Amino acid sequence: MALDRHIARLAKILVDSENITFDEAQAKLRKLTLEVVVSTDATSPAAHAAVLTAVAIGRRTFVGGVSVTGAIDQPLNAAFPLKAENLREAVYSLGASTLDAPPSRIIVIGVAETPSGVWAISTWWNGWRAGTAQTGKAVLGDDDNPLAGIAAAALAVSAAFEAERGHCVDLWCEANLWPVGPGEEAPPFTEVYLPGALWLIGLGNLGQAFLWALAALPYSNPADVSLVLQDRDKVDEENWATSVLVKDEFYGELKTKVAEQWALAKGFDVRRIDRRFHGCDQFEDGDPRIALSGVDKIEARKSMARIGFHCIVDAGLGRTSSDFDRYRVTVFDNVRPIDKHFAEENDKAVDEAIQGYAPYQRLEAEIGTCGMAKVAGASVAAPYVSALAATVAISRLIAIASGCECPTNEVRRLSLAAPSKIAKLAKFEARGFLRAGRPTIIK
Repeated sequence: MALDRHIARLAKILVDSENITFDEAQAKLRKLTLEVVVSTDATSPAAHAAVLTAVAIGRRTFVGGVSVTGAIDQPLNAAFPLKAENLREAVYSLGASTLDAPPSRIIVIGVAETPSGVWAISTWWNGWRAGTAQTGKAVLGDDDNPLAGIAAAALAVSAAFEAERGHCVDLWCEANLWPVGPGEEAPPFTEVYLPGALWLIGLGNLGQAFLWALAALPYSNPADVSLVLQDRDKVDEENWATSVLVKDEFYGELKTKVAEQWALAKGFDVRRIDRRFHGCDQFEDGDPRIALSGVDKIEARKSMARIGFHCIVDAGLGRTSSDFDRYRVTVFDNVRPIDKHFAEENDKAVDEAIQGYAPYQRLEAEIGTCGMAKVAGASVAAPYVSALAATVAISRLIAIASGCECPTNEVRRLSLAAPSKIAKLAKFEARGFLRAGRPTIIK
């Protein structure tokens, strides 16, 4: 069986953790199927964001296909720039399909129950909190916040994939996108301010997840949002399984162009910079002073300190089969500079020992030394990790835009039901933070 580069980075999770070949890993992945069941009560912005996200990231993880059943002939209640009148059209535009056999796993959006003896998990949300639960046990609360729906879907897809890998999964899991101090409450979603000007650096799986989450926000006038999109890389087959905006027809296109198409469809004001970010860049009038970073190199992060950003929200992901489901979101400003934070860290070369690992020796015989080295050196990744990290990062930006405290740092592994490791809360003084009004909720 030839190496399928579309799922190579996902297959590496199985190869590196289960001591199987790429042929065996690919065969396993192609058998994975997922059914998303939409309950009759799943009509809110959070519910529809959960359905659409479950499809968009689920089909890149459950490679055999994702079907959507239940109450899908309802008007679309989501701010994503999709050409669809109802939920059915929207899910099929994102790649939903019909399954020929019972699914491997089931995700329920809402409170519908599933037949006994079938592994299934439900999603729930309440304001800035989101999570998963046993089917029939989910309790839905405030449902205006689409970020909570995205987070719930990411946790559900993660749990379903871990169950398929034979891991013990706790069906109850929670993410809190707006941690507060003792005795305090997070503000209602309708009372916050949305970010109005951002510089996105890096448009791979994290950068595209940022744009997915931003596009879910119900801006009253998206044209008020100014984005600078910066990257130099082009889309290839390896990006399909990890990056939520990638389609087959995008191979060979610049990642900035793919991101630009999505952002323009939303109605954002967009400018592209088709080169690598470095410390020699200088601001021009009107450039956003707030950076949203999804790069994978330490040196690139350090160089951001030389530009003069007022605030940087930086996300990072794990790279190996043992930590691929780990994310970190950190907020930097003049008081907490990014270069000092990473001062003792450097970009490390990939361990050459992996090239002696039997599955990679077999792969080298198939695609040559250069091809094998590229696959061996690539990070493993799953799109549900970047989806959850993006909701945390965008929530931090909303908190800063709203003049509220937020954590300086958060680290979490999705496979652990325990709460995130969250640093102390702080207020970030971002002089150049432009606001684009409050969310517009249409009931």
